[in-house]
Amino acid sequence: MPLTRSQGSQCSPEVGSNRELGVTRGRGVVEVVDVHVGGDLHRIVVGGVKTLPGASTFEKMEFLRSKADGLRQLLLMEPRGGHPSLYADLVVEPSHPDANAGFIIMELMGYPVISGTNTMSTAVALLETDRLPKRDGMSSIVLEAPGGLIRVQAECQRDRVKSITYQAATPSFVAESDLSIVVPAHGTVKFDIIWTGAFYPVIDASALGFSLTRSEEEALVRFANEFLSVARAVHRPTHPEFGNEGPLSFVVFVGDPQAGSSGVLERRVCCYEHPRRSVCRSPAGVPSTAATLQLAHRGLLKVGDTLRTISTFGMDLRVTLLETVPYNKRQGARVSVTGTGWVVARSQLVIDFDDPMTPGDGLAAILVDLG
Repeated sequence: MPLTRSQGSQCSPEVGSNRELGVTRGRGVVEVVDVHVGGDLHRIVVGGVKTLPGASTFEKMEFLRSKADGLRQLLLMEPRGGHPSLYADLVVEPSHPDANAGFIIMELMGYPVISGTNTMSTAVALLETDRLPKRDGMSSIVLEAPGGLIRVQAECQRDRVKSITYQAATPSFVAESDLSIVVPAHGTVKFDIIWTGAFYPVIDASALGFSLTRSEEEALVRFANEFLSVARAVHRPTHPEFGNEGPLSFVVFVGDPQAGSSGVLERRVCCYEHPRRSVCRSPAGVPSTAATLQLAHRGLLKVGDTLRTISTFGMDLRVTLLETVPYNKRQGARVSVTGTGWVVARSQLVIDFDDPMTPGDGLAAILVDLG
């Protein structure tokens, strides 16, 4: 059953021009559900925002990015933001007939079209607040991200989601492999670029002397920024469907694969997102997917194999390589990613436009008019 207007975050007429919106410089309230997956906190907007224009979730994202970026700033930046690993998602009405709900991903770097823990957190928020139906056992829903449909299986018990697995319909792929650049003070750095919702440079951590432990966070952030300052000037990959996604904004550090105690291959994974001053607390879904595809590309994983990824904070996810498929003259792959999310808060953010720290950038135009 698709998400209805009464169930979703967007409960009032379509957004048009500012004149049609009747923009006022007053106050607004945004209803949010905060969910964490492996320590990465996701602020899910479920009320207080008008219906955005656009025939698809991708077009709605484009509108938000170009006309109303103030919502992203409001959710992620001080004084309302500040968590070292904070992300946000806006629930929207889906355009695809198979989707139960749509969602737009907002991060400090901008608007990635697919994200793993954002998907998991949005699903948890919608199911645990009964905006989408669930039952004990397995509940199946379909979410529409800007980058395509994502199928979600939620294991539910006593009215909460115990674990969640997602599978994106849009394939991931190795965009470029065996690249190298010279980073001052570090010399030649080798890496691959893998698309799994955004373009991720993937770097073997051991070659840089990193073990991917929590104590290395400051050094990892410093290196990532030094790397990106060089890589951005040299590499600007373009997605065959989604076009120019902007400059490289992520760095994925990966450890050597090792046999785990359960017989499943394990690998430490750490993701940095520019311009943060921290790394992800979780190994994160799409960085974990990138780490899996790199191993498959090297012949170390095959279809049906599972990789357990472990973050610098000791949090983990499980990624299973489901299939390889042709994708825009490349070999693409689809995976499933499994983890657990917890609702940590349900709250209302009060927006007062007399407050000098309230962002502009189109925010007033998309808030529900409270009169």
